[in-house]
Parts: sequence; structure tokens; C-alpha cells
Amino acid sequence: MKRTLTALLLICVIAGSSYAQLPSTTTTKKPIVTYTRPAWTIGVGGVWNLATNDAYGRANYSSQDQVLRDNFGMRWGWGAFVNLKFSPGNDLGKVNAKRQNRIYLGFDYKGMTNSDFESGANKTSYDIITIGAGYEYVFYAPNTLFRSYYGGGLTGNIISGEYTPGLASQFNTAKTFESSFRVGLELRTGLEFVLNSKKRNLGFTVGARYNLMNLFNDDNATPLLGQTENLSLNDGDDAASGPGFKRYMGMISIDVGLNIYPDVKKRIR
Repeated sequence: MKRTLTALLLICVIAGSSYAQLPSTTTTKKPIVTYTRPAWTIGVGGVWNLATNDAYGRANYSSQDQVLRDNFGMRWGWGAFVNLKFSPGNDLGKVNAKRQNRIYLGFDYKGMTNSDFESGANKTSYDIITIGAGYEYVFYAPNTLFRSYYGGGLTGNIISGEYTPGLASQFNTAKTFESSFRVGLELRTGLEFVLNSKKRNLGFTVGARYNLMNLFNDDNATPLLGQTENLSLNDGDDAASGPGFKRYMGMISIDVGLNIYPDVKKRIR
């Protein structure tokens, strides 16, 4: 009897040891990491500009009486921009807010010229400060690292400039433009690329804007005889004192810069 009990005990010990050495079938669930969509976006960068519509033109003519009469002499220029954007989301306060609607406030400076890079050429130079505000709709990619936006709004534009003759004479003298305020309309689109970092609060942006700077107002005063300072932009449609039609000053701007998303949060589930 003792031998039988001893044999059963040995069998139980061996079986238990063998079961303990079997590979475990229990697996650890990998955590899911997600990031909230930003409510705030701060963008800074540089901008390249091309004048369009009636703003585009040269100031070099064989006949000096054509200078500054047919166009404003803007062609291209460089500048810088700052954007502040806020997106409350479809449900303000919720962690999973889609945040596809956002409002923006933008500021940029543009230095424009007509320079032909020719010796003795006439030249116009403009300083344009633009403040824009409006709405954007954002399309998010599934991984939140890429997004595109489309929108538009109103702009306020402060325009000033000067004309420098290539060869000064009695009939070709230096002139300055008065600082003029114009209200316009802006259309914008762009792409945002978020850096794949732990915080995902930095990214690059590439955008394009079209700004019709004088859509809603104009000024149409002709210069006095011999006047060389504070000339009007003369963009109205009164034939008695201007070009006889509304000169539209357009601007295409290409933005390249850095985006900051200060409120993005990491979620682990």
C-alpha cells in the first residue's frame, strides 16, 4: 500500500512540474496612444508675393508720360507672416472634439518692387501691411500627422510706396504715395505636416493666399500740377479724376513656415 501511495505521489509531482513548464498563453494588451486635435494653432514664417490684376506692372516705358499712369508698378516681393487660429470643435470641451472648424487672425508684411534689375531703370517700391480675419475648414488625416485647410475672410491693407526714377529729369522725378487703407477679400488654402514627436506640438505649413486688396473701397484723387509727394493710389472708377475704371489690386502669397500646437495632449488607452 505504501508503495502504491508513493508511486501516485511521484506521478502528481512530475505532472505538476511539467504543466508549470508549458508556455503561457496569456498576452499583455498593447496600450493605444492617441493625440487630441489642437484648439490653438500659432504659425510664423516667410512669404513670397506676386502682384496680380491691375496691381501688376512695370514702371519702365520709353515715353515718360506713361510712368505711373497705366499701373502701380508692382511685380513681386518678400515678407513675413504671423497667424493665430482657434478651433472650438464640434463639441466644445469634449476630448474627442473633431475641431474641423476654426477662425483665424493673420498679420503679414509685404515689400513689393517692380525692379527689372537693369541699370538706369525706373523703380517703384511698396510697403504693404495686411491684417486678415475669417474662417477655415480643416480636413484631418487618420493619423493626425497631416491636414489640409480651406477658407477665406476679410482683409485690411495699409499701402504706401515711392517711385524712384532711373534717370532723374524735369519730367521724371521721384514721387511718394500716401499711406492708404483698403478693405479687401482673401481666399486661402494650405497643408500642415505635424512632426512625429512625443508631444506632436510642432509642424510645418505650406499655404497659398489670394488677396483682392481694394474690393470694397477706393480713392480717386488726381495729383496737383507738379505734385510729387503723397500721391493717391488713384484706383477709383471716376473718369473725371482717375483711370475711368476700378483698378483691382490683387496679390498672390505663398506662405512657408512653422506651426505650434500648444494644447495637444497625449492619451493612452
